[in-house]
Amino acid sequence: MKILCLIFAFLSAALASNLNYTLIKKGVENNNTVLVMGGIQGDEPGGFLAANLIALEYNITAGSVWVIPNLNFDSIIKNNRGAKGDMNRKFATLAKNDPDYRAVMGVKKLVADPAVSLIVHLHDGSGFYREKYINAMENPKRWGNSCIIDQEKLPGSPYGDLIGISSHIAKEINKHIKDPKHKYHVKNTRTAEGDTEMLKSLTWYAVTEGKAAFANEASKSLPTHLRVYYHLLAIESYLRTAGIKFERSFALTPDGVKKAIEKEIDVSINDGKFFLALKDPRKQINFVPMPKGAKLEYNATNPLAALISAKGGVSVYYGNRMLTKITPEYFEYSNLVSKVDIKLDGKDEQVPLGTKIYADKSIEIVSKKGIRVNVIGYSSNLKSETDVNIGKKDIDRKFSIDKAGKLFRVEFYEESKSGAKDKFIGMFLVEFAFLDGEIKAA
Repeated sequence: MKILCLIFAFLSAALASNLNYTLIKKGVENNNTVLVMGGIQGDEPGGFLAANLIALEYNITAGSVWVIPNLNFDSIIKNNRGAKGDMNRKFATLAKNDPDYRAVMGVKKLVADPAVSLIVHLHDGSGFYREKYINAMENPKRWGNSCIIDQEKLPGSPYGDLIGISSHIAKEINKHIKDPKHKYHVKNTRTAEGDTEMLKSLTWYAVTEGKAAFANEASKSLPTHLRVYYHLLAIESYLRTAGIKFERSFALTPDGVKKAIEKEIDVSINDGKFFLALKDPRKQINFVPMPKGAKLEYNATNPLAALISAKGGVSVYYGNRMLTKITPEYFEYSNLVSKVDIKLDGKDEQVPLGTKIYADKSIEIVSKKGIRVNVIGYSSNLKSETDVNIGKKDIDRKFSIDKAGKLFRVEFYEESKSGAKDKFIGMFLVEFAFLDGEIKAA
């Protein structure tokens, strides 16, 4: 058996108009793989955030799970159902010059892979599906909070009892709903009987390939974290149905899900020269050292993170939310050192550049010939802010990269010998603990 690892497709800002989706494989390779997908319609964050948590926060202990959390990344960034047309209506026929052709063909190949036996496709739908009309938001034409199937049976598939499985999933979800109005029902689109829209969909394509496919819809009437909660209840139930065993890193409660969604995202820019730890960052981070004219490259700990070129800088996104905007200051780069010596709370430490450290009280950067240090937000008359003990109270909070006022940049430059502008070597972040009685910055 082959152990599968996470496969991240890190993206560059040059791909802003053609962001690729990310495939993440987890568990032990076998022919009973569950394929989970979210984000085919970019204005449905419950679906893509739920798939993203499966990718990042779940450990598959038995079986195999493949995850695509950002299937239509362009549309996710733009918070658009389909920036190039509705991708979920492109699985019947598609011209080779269609901008989604490569992505759709890639997904078709995954669906047809012999390893895949069950598919879960995540959506956020309008209102609440009900078999009979109740009101404008609760009726048969609505999609929210429903388990979707294209037909009742799929002969030859190991999970071909589509109606039985989806009914079981709905019952399992309903054991944990937070309001009676949130009750899940099974919606059978009876696609083969002439549903012209669903005949173009991903799940129907999967059915034609003999693969058991289910869509899970969470209501757009609900806050995003509650949609994700219901999606995860459904996904876990499908995984159990397929005999997949797993562990998760958070409590499956609405509050636990919200905290997991808001977990810090680390972004390493230009081979680690600049590093961001993003958890409720300020709206703008200024004077970020960038090489003029060079291609911006980055990688991130979250496949829903993207850096997009924008007027006057670079916008940093998490799904369809812009977290912050980076405005550059241009420097030549230097590779003079990759680690620096510091005193952290009075103890000698060596810190790799492009990382984050934690300080209870203070830091002190050890001087090194030819290197100038700038602790962003620390005001001094020193040419290089070295060999001086610096606590959080010594740094102006408005220069922190986070709204809480805890996280600060320490930057290193190679001093010029010719009077030219110093070259940027790299930086690290220092996060300070709150002092006794201290109140978070507004």
